[in-house]
Amino acid sequence: MGCLIVFFTTSLKAKFEYNLTELAESASVSKSTVFDMKDKLLHYQIMSPTKKVGRIQLYKFESQSPTGKLLNELSLKLADIDVKQLVKEWERREPIKERTHE
Repeated sequence: MGCLIVFFTTSLKAKFEYNLTELAESASVSKSTVFDMKDKLLHYQIMSPTKKVGRIQLYKFESQSPTGKLLNELSLKLADIDVKQLVKEWERREPIKERTHE
């Protein structure tokens, strides 16, 4: 589960650079989870190193990689599902009143 959270977090922040600790905080997962996943994230071209600030490596989400494109698509589809569910919940609470022509 934590793996998916990290992926979606990176896809939503594609224009930013961040270190692994910031990624963990943003995704609400432990630093050890992100550090353990780092090699897989790099291998599947989900993120790539950009520059170093002192000894700290920064990374960015690879939105144009095959995996990045799939994750973006999945993220958009999940957002669409969320919106549809919110609309259904709202309609249950606030039924749409039909207009009557008098």
